[in-house]
Amino acid sequence: MAIKGIITKRLYVKFTRCRRSAGYEAFDPSAAKFSLTVQQRMKETEELSLLARSLFPGGEAVGSEADDYKKLTELSDKALKSIAEGKTVYDGVILSKNFSCAFDIAVPSADGVNFYMVKCAKSPTENYIRELAYLAYVGKLCNLNVSKICLIVIDPNYVRGKQIKESALLRKMDMTKRVARYADKVVKNCEELLSFVQKNAMPDASLCAECERQFGCEYFSACFGKWLDKPSLFTVHGVDSATRFRLFSDGIVSIEDLKKNVNLLKPKVANIIKLYDEKAVLTDKKELQKFLSGLWYPLCFLDFESLQSFIPRYKGTKPLETVAFQYSLHVIEKEGDKPVHTGYIAEDGEDAREIIARRLAKEIPDNACILAFGKFLECNVLGQLAQMFPDVRAKLSTARNNVRDIGAVFAKDTVYFGDSLGSRSLKTIYRCVDPEGAHGYEVSAVHNGADAMATYLMLPYMPEKEREQRRKALWEYCKLDTLSMITILEDIKKRV
Repeated sequence: MAIKGIITKRLYVKFTRCRRSAGYEAFDPSAAKFSLTVQQRMKETEELSLLARSLFPGGEAVGSEADDYKKLTELSDKALKSIAEGKTVYDGVILSKNFSCAFDIAVPSADGVNFYMVKCAKSPTENYIRELAYLAYVGKLCNLNVSKICLIVIDPNYVRGKQIKESALLRKMDMTKRVARYADKVVKNCEELLSFVQKNAMPDASLCAECERQFGCEYFSACFGKWLDKPSLFTVHGVDSATRFRLFSDGIVSIEDLKKNVNLLKPKVANIIKLYDEKAVLTDKKELQKFLSGLWYPLCFLDFESLQSFIPRYKGTKPLETVAFQYSLHVIEKEGDKPVHTGYIAEDGEDAREIIARRLAKEIPDNACILAFGKFLECNVLGQLAQMFPDVRAKLSTARNNVRDIGAVFAKDTVYFGDSLGSRSLKTIYRCVDPEGAHGYEVSAVHNGADAMATYLMLPYMPEKEREQRRKALWEYCKLDTLSMITILEDIKKRV
């Protein structure tokens, strides 16, 4: 929780990347809107931090969260006292006047203290180095001799056994020398940041690299929300970052602005604007017929949801390995038949790959044609399951070879909808074909594959009632993916 006037590690890093984001963090943190993916990543980082404690046994957890200056001071005093007494500290915070910094682990050494930050990552990033440099700076302000400052990250080659072996999963990386190069920058940045906070003035919105970071900035909607739900610079696909930054700074944001300034756009983007304005639907009938002639019955529509976790959840898996936890399958035995639906979603913490493999081996008709939207995941999972379970290998290998990509029809512009604004996603295409049906995506608690993964991994932390609601949302979302493919196929058949 933010405390007015206090500089935190999080605020410091934001200040070095985006003044507007830092302004929200300092003056209006309630404007933050964390995606499900970010929430899940934060929860996984907490879990990883708990695992890391086993590398330094015998410590005590002090706490780092405070909602007022007095409580923050008490936590800092407790952490500093424990360090001075030679005790290892978990989840602590140190404070000197206006500057505070949380840390995951502090281990006293012969010549001072070693600090450790735990990250869901395979290697250091520039942001992590900035955080560590700030931690070293606040440590110095607190009169600590910071002898080492380190990261703890995961080893991507680790293979989990029945239980997690923390010493094999986690890697300690000494970043002391790299952090030292930032010492002068930290002093300067902190002086500027303190002045920034004291002025209490929110900078104007501007696009920057922070807007483009993975999983997005939590203040992005606060800055640009009025443009995100309508055709604009933010919803036209194909605009590169440099062009988007330049156009926004020149006040060219709305779709009407873009129409008036197509000369500033690359030809491909200018054409997207033109086709949107004309409400055009383009069809390459020859290529479409070629695609349709390659389909046959029985015809299946298959969609997987999968997880990629830094902490391997199941025996035999590696960090970030793709593991299917859910599928939806619609089967049409012959032309004119109604589709029959089946599916499965794993119980919390269940490795459902064997169940999914055996169910699919029974439910997919022999030599059926299988449609997927962007077939990479479906082929990858079917191939993985075929290798894992030899008794269904032949059936699943055949299924994998019979997968056809309906998404390729749109990726190759065999059919192009002007209303798509250049997007080729399943949700966008479905909205162009059946706006009413696509409303199901908008009202769902799960909006995309990243949401599905994050939701599934967050289920164990939810109250029972919410857990059941989210499981139902997962089921309906995955089912809607295969239903939408059926509708899309019927639509493109009419365009030949």
